Amino acid sequence: MAIWNPWRGCHKHSEGCRFCYIHKGDAKHGINTEKVVQTDKFTVPIEKYQRGNKKDKYKIQAGETVYLCFSHKENRTISRLYSR
Repeated sequence: MAIWNPWRGCHKHSEGCRFCYIHKGDAKHGINTEKVVQTDKFTVPIEKYQRGNKKDKYKIQAGETVYLCFSHKENRTISRLYSR
């Protein structure tokens, strides 16, 4: 199982968003969740390990289950681009 978060932040679209733990946690740290930005993990699906016994293997393997938030239009587009 892998977790991939290519974007940080989101826009509140429904009544249920007011209970979102991300908004509460980010607010405590002074982070504006309304600003959607690309994270440093954006290219992980196409990155390979550089050394060790996993050298030259993808960090996220083909067929591996990847957990991703699909609340952003950007994520839906990226998930199609990285489908293998």
